[in-house]
Amino acid sequence: MSIIAKLRLIIPSLIAAFAMALVSVHVERVGPELAAYGNLCGPRADELCDKPVLKGGFPLAYLFDAPGISVERQLGFVEDRLDTGALVLDIAIYFAIVLSAILAVHRVRTRWFRNK
Repeated sequence: MSIIAKLRLIIPSLIAAFAMALVSVHVERVGPELAAYGNLCGPRADELCDKPVLKGGFPLAYLFDAPGISVERQLGFVEDRLDTGALVLDIAIYFAIVLSAILAVHRVRTRWFRNK
């Protein structure tokens, strides 16, 4: 397989993986990480109010709600905390899945055309 042919498989896979990782932020879940959502808790109303943090991303969460900075319980790339390591790992996981699927289809198609 030539370099051009490999690039024709790798570049669309990388673009698809990047898009899938960004869209996966809509898979939202809460906790177990805690964050302070105010300071009017406890018997004297002077303790921090720890609540589970909203996070987004699949299979690894990479965007975490930043209480006090952003709109509470809503995720946004500009105002919330981004874990770039988890985002890169998500992209790598999606890249491996997409590239494996493309290579499997490519192999089946080439064998089918050879046998014809």
